[in-house]
Amino acid sequence: MVEAEAMLNRSPSIPPPPAAAKAMPEGSRAFRQQVAGVGGFAAAADEDAFRRREIQSTVAASAVKAELGDLFEYRIDHAVTIRKSESAMLPFFRERVAARRLYIYDESNGSQHPLNAAEITNSSGATLDGGAITVYDAGAYAGEALVETIKAGDKRLISYAVDLGTRITTAFDSTSKLQQEFHFRRGVMTTKTARRETKTFTIRNVDDAEKTIILEHAVRPGYELLEGKPAEKTASAYRFEVPVDADSTKKFAIVEERVYDQQHSISNMPYEQLLSWTRNKDLSEEGREQLGQIAELKRQIAETQQEEQRVNQRVQEMSEDQSRLRSNISTLRSVTGQQEKVSQYAEQLAAHETELVEMRDRQAELRRQADELQSQLNALIETMEF
Repeated sequence: MVEAEAMLNRSPSIPPPPAAAKAMPEGSRAFRQQVAGVGGFAAAADEDAFRRREIQSTVAASAVKAELGDLFEYRIDHAVTIRKSESAMLPFFRERVAARRLYIYDESNGSQHPLNAAEITNSSGATLDGGAITVYDAGAYAGEALVETIKAGDKRLISYAVDLGTRITTAFDSTSKLQQEFHFRRGVMTTKTARRETKTFTIRNVDDAEKTIILEHAVRPGYELLEGKPAEKTASAYRFEVPVDADSTKKFAIVEERVYDQQHSISNMPYEQLLSWTRNKDLSEEGREQLGQIAELKRQIAETQQEEQRVNQRVQEMSEDQSRLRSNISTLRSVTGQQEKVSQYAEQLAAHETELVEMRDRQAELRRQADELQSQLNALIETMEF
C-alpha cells in the first residue's frame, strides 16, 4: 500500500480554522514529514513514518470530494486563517492506495536495463489528480515520476529509476521463417505467405531478490501474436509479465506471424514460373501434379508459337525473294542475250513457289495445333481445383 497525501497552501485572508487545523511553521517536524507532490497526489514518507505505515500530521484532512462529470473537486469544509509571516499546509485529501512493485522493459528505448516501476491502483474512491510525485523505498529516496490523472478504480504504471541489477537482450535465439499455402480455383492461384518471427528475450537478474518484469513489445500492424500471452494490451504495445528468480537467467519467447495474400492468373503466367511452383515443398502432391499438367501444355503451346513465328519469318523472306525475282525477270526479258539468266530466275521462282506452298500449309497446321492445345489448356484450367 502507498499512502497519498495532498496539501493545499492557503492565503492569509481566510478566517481562523478550528482546533484540528492549526498552522504549521515551515521548520516544524510535521512540515518535513509531508510528501512532495503536485496536483494533489504524492506517495512516500520519511523513515520513521514508513515503519509506522502512516504519516502523522497535526492537521486533519477535511475536504469534501465531488465528481462533476469528467471534472472533480476537493472542497475544504471550513475556513483557515494564516497569520502574518507564517505559512501552512492544509491536507485536503489523504487516502491509502494499492501499489505493486514491478520492473518495466521497453525494447524501443535501446537500453539493456529495465526501469524500476510501480503499478498504482486507485482504490480511494475518488479521482487522483496527475502531476509529479516523489517515490521513497523503505524510507529512502528512490526517484521522481510523472503520473496522469487516475479515476477511481483505475490503475497506472509509473517508472522512476533505472534497475542496474537486471540486463535484458534480444540478440540470441531470434528467428524468422517463411511458410506458404497455395489454393487454385477457376484459373486463379492464391498464395498465402506467412512470415513467422520469434523474438527471445534473455533476462539476467543479478540481485538476490525475485523480480517481476513487464516486457513491453510493440504492436505491429498486420502481425498476429501466436505465442506469449500478454497480461495487458495497450493501443501500441503488449505487456508481458515475466517473474524472474533471484540470481538467475530466464528466457521468454514471443512468436508473431504475418500473412501476405497474393493472386496470380494462371492463363497469363509463363510455364517456367509454374515449373518453379511444382518444386515447392509446401504445395500438395495433387497441386504439384495438376500444375505440372498445366505447365506442360503451356510449354507445348509456347514451342508451337515459336515454330509458327519461324515459319512466318520464312514465308515473309520468300515473299520478298519472289518479288525480287519477278522484278529481275521483267527487266531482263527486254535485254538481248539475257535469256539464260531469265531462265535461272524462273527456275528459282518456281522452287520458291513450291516451298512457299509448303510453308503456308505448315502455318495452317501450327495454328491448328496451337488452337487445340489452347482449348485443352482452357478446359484444364477451368475444371482444375485444389
